[in-house]
Amino acid sequence: MERLRPFSDPATLSVRVAKSDGRAIEQGWVTIRAEAPKRRWYLSTDFPAVEGSSLVQMQLPLRQGKAEWKYLFPIRGEYRMTVDAATPDGSKATKSFQISIRENERKWLLLGVFTFCLFASGVIAGRIFTGTRTTSSVNLRACLLISVYCLGFLTGNANAQEKEMANYVSRLEVDPPTVGRMSVVRWSLTGTKGERKLAARLTLTITHLEKGKSVFSMENVPVAGEFSMQFQFTDGDEYRVAAVAGLYGGETVRAEKIVSVTPVEPPVSAMIPALALFLAVTALGLGVGRWSKRSVTAL
Repeated sequence: MERLRPFSDPATLSVRVAKSDGRAIEQGWVTIRAEAPKRRWYLSTDFPAVEGSSLVQMQLPLRQGKAEWKYLFPIRGEYRMTVDAATPDGSKATKSFQISIRENERKWLLLGVFTFCLFASGVIAGRIFTGTRTTSSVNLRACLLISVYCLGFLTGNANAQEKEMANYVSRLEVDPPTVGRMSVVRWSLTGTKGERKLAARLTLTITHLEKGKSVFSMENVPVAGEFSMQFQFTDGDEYRVAAVAGLYGGETVRAEKIVSVTPVEPPVSAMIPALALFLAVTALGLGVGRWSKRSVTAL
């Protein structure tokens, strides 16, 4: 966990379910729910609309007492994952886990550099404004243009797709996705002669096309011809959803589709703290610049 960073590399997550004596549960399934961190910092994360929302909800079968998948954590903070385990004999268990993801050090460095630049521009502007009225008027417009430039720097189609191959039809559906809420991803495999619920091993992958990163994947999960889950696409961009079903007879059926995610404007509550901080830094630099200019003039 110490090496994980937001939107960097996918993490391999696994849940193990065992009996009280430590032996793994051979048959059963787990229902997994993951929630994004709530805002606990003065400055918001890269995706303010995602904060405090539900990210994933799915049910996976246990294989030798374990379920495994990969997920790319989108923002910093403390995630909450709840696991409900059940067995064919009716036994159940529930447990919650906390997963802490630290911010990328490079972003803190860039924030520090940007804040220093704002402070330095404020100092320069403060010294200029204390000059003659004509000079100040000319340079005021230049300083305003610099400030505007710095602040400006800061700041699907999801219809069903069917794939037919030989005697099988693979159907993949994704509800129209929007940042901040989960969409339903459905997959099913049927025979062209009407056979339903064909057993297969499903590999499902969701890839962010612009970043070229896999944000979710699960490999060779045994399913009875169908699978569905709720998943949040956290970035308003295009994703590729690909499903590869390996039939026990040796054949492989693939279906994929491109979905376009509807972006959401950041809430005002997420923008105001950052703007207030940067304006305060600029004002502080302005005051320091005016004070230094007057001190030199007095001497």
